[in-house]
Amino acid sequence: MEDFVKALEQKVQYFEKLLEQERKKIGEVEKELRQIKEKLASIEEQIIQIQRQIKEHEHRIHEILGKLKRVQRATLHAQTEREIEMLEEDRKRLVRQLHQYQEELQSLKDRYEELTNEEMKLLEKERKLEEKHAKLLHEQEITLKRVESIMEQLQKRVDQFRKITH
Repeated sequence: MEDFVKALEQKVQYFEKLLEQERKKIGEVEKELRQIKEKLASIEEQIIQIQRQIKEHEHRIHEILGKLKRVQRATLHAQTEREIEMLEEDRKRLVRQLHQYQEELQSLKDRYEELTNEEMKLLEKERKLEEKHAKLLHEQEITLKRVESIMEQLQKRVDQFRKITH
């Protein structure tokens, strides 16, 4: 009987160590998941901000194109050399602004593309970690059931031993 109890104690100790290791692994995965979720939240905020800036730039480009059309029409109807010169200066200024906004818009679109690609990679990594987390929780549950089973066996043997000794 003593040998049986010692063997069960060893099994219980083994499973306790195993449970502790599993808890540690689960904690590490949860920590990594939290970090990824924080990065994702930050990226999503940046994406929203960039989307807003893209819309603003597109709107501004549309306004500039409208002004350029008006300047071209006014140039056709201009009657003095001075009027033509002033309209030509306005046109050059608007073209410079247009190019500046188009460059900024392209830069924003490139940054948006980078962020969405990074977001997709993080989402994939998050999915894999979620799967790993679920697997570890399942393994922990199985180990707990095994420990419970061993404890029940131990209790039955102790009860049997008590019946015999009394």
